Amino acid sequence: MTALARGLNILKAFTLGDASLGNQELAERTGLTKPTVSRLTYTLTRLGYLSCSPQTGRYELGTSSLALGYWAMAGSFIRQVAKPLMEQVSNELNLCCALGYRDEADAVYLEHTRGSGALIMSVQSGSRTPLATTAMGRALIAVMERHERETLLAAEKARYGTQWPRIRQGVQDGLKDYETLGFTLSLGDWEKEINAVGVPLELNDGNPPMALTLGGGAYALDRRQLVERIGPRLVELAGQIRRGLKAQ
Repeated sequence: MTALARGLNILKAFTLGDASLGNQELAERTGLTKPTVSRLTYTLTRLGYLSCSPQTGRYELGTSSLALGYWAMAGSFIRQVAKPLMEQVSNELNLCCALGYRDEADAVYLEHTRGSGALIMSVQSGSRTPLATTAMGRALIAVMERHERETLLAAEKARYGTQWPRIRQGVQDGLKDYETLGFTLSLGDWEKEINAVGVPLELNDGNPPMALTLGGGAYALDRRQLVERIGPRLVELAGQIRRGLKAQ
């Protein structure tokens, strides 16, 4: 806990107008010793919370820190617009609907709704699901920059080991589905009894995309239904949310 608190103090040391800070400045602002600051900045840089200039050795807030701030500010606003629309779709189709964003190799649920007859999925706001095997995760992968996607897949190969050929095929199928259908599918790839579709929610505000998913019991929701009815309705929902955000 002490290390966590010290790491957070390093991040809080950055204020408006700071282009970058060195270890000495961070030590002065936090009251920590310079060796302690050096260890913390190294770890925070490895985790993406800081970025270090190779030319100057000075630090800036990294993408992980910026993402935390973005989701903290934008989360409640986006949920305010999205939740009523998600509830409408869940009740209309009796399916679970979720809104989420990427954190490393996971998708994190920001909001979750379900119809009265929907399968009760073991997820809630804050739940994490893997990118590679879920419809939401595959939607997020589909809109990544190519180099970012390749870096992720290389890490996932090491993570999944002997399961990787099957999982990679699912990711590749998701990319093809997104290109041809406008949404991705997961047919029992995450949990065998759940089928789902996913679509990216790109807000075009310079921040990372989010994603939406609709899913339910595989026994009642086959690929044909997902492709012909559920996927197009999810694409429509994404458009409704984007329009709602613009109208605010």
